[in-house]
Amino acid sequence: MTSRRLAQLFALALFVLTYWTVVSRPGVIGDEFVGMIYAVFLLVTAVAFGVAFMTLRVATIGSANFWTTGYDDQVRPIWWMILTVLGVMCAVGALLHLLGQSNPASSEITYLLAGTLVPALFVHCKLIQWPERLRYASWPRLLLIGAPAICVALAWSHFAYLASPERSALPEGQDLISTLGALIIGGTLEEVLFRVFLLTALVGRTGSRVNAVFLSSIAFGLMHIPGTLLNTVMHGDWSVLWQVAFDYAPGFLLQTALGLFLGVIWLQTGSITLIALLHALLNLGNALATGLLAYG
Repeated sequence: MTSRRLAQLFALALFVLTYWTVVSRPGVIGDEFVGMIYAVFLLVTAVAFGVAFMTLRVATIGSANFWTTGYDDQVRPIWWMILTVLGVMCAVGALLHLLGQSNPASSEITYLLAGTLVPALFVHCKLIQWPERLRYASWPRLLLIGAPAICVALAWSHFAYLASPERSALPEGQDLISTLGALIIGGTLEEVLFRVFLLTALVGRTGSRVNAVFLSSIAFGLMHIPGTLLNTVMHGDWSVLWQVAFDYAPGFLLQTALGLFLGVIWLQTGSITLIALLHALLNLGNALATGLLAYG
């Protein structure tokens, strides 16, 4: 299957998931005018997707690549690397659960170690190669793109913090520094996996910046699903597994949208520092609202 067909298939699946998520929420569909309500939401979803993809196409305009993976197609080994990271995280999480040592702190440590050591091993064993930098973005370009992006990320976190029903008091001093440090490290690991490695390889493989951003964003959203469902599976709560998956559907859509945002910034700047900072800032609001360990 070509990357274009795969992107179209995922786009259709994403459309169906979005529509289902909206209309299946309690209170959305009433007892009257049911058919009309379904039709209106279908039209609204279609328009929203059309606008989103037109925006993505405009945002990815350009031919200048800041990074390249060379002449070798690395998409497949990068997929294996990402799956290995997920596999290690789930296996260690299951083992800790059996030993009675499963807690948010151990999950956070496992996540950071797996996200660091597995990619390092793949690069060291030359299963994949670190992308080669072709050029640097100019300071005016970084400022023009980075400043608004940082403002968007800060605004996002601000409203995420205010909207959290479990909002806790803001940490002070050392706790706040630790939170920011962990968020930056975690954000950097995910950006290296999905933007530096996967998105860069997909641009070389597909020749389409739009498809590359879209497919890498889908992968970014899918990566968060195992961690969300793992706790339910380990506890054998099969009766609520469907409800957990249903409740996480908006989260998956949100992760995919954030992946699109970060992917565009990566293509337009090639700055690892910027996308890692943006990733940390996007997560900051939820982390401050629920606490770092609860969030991780």
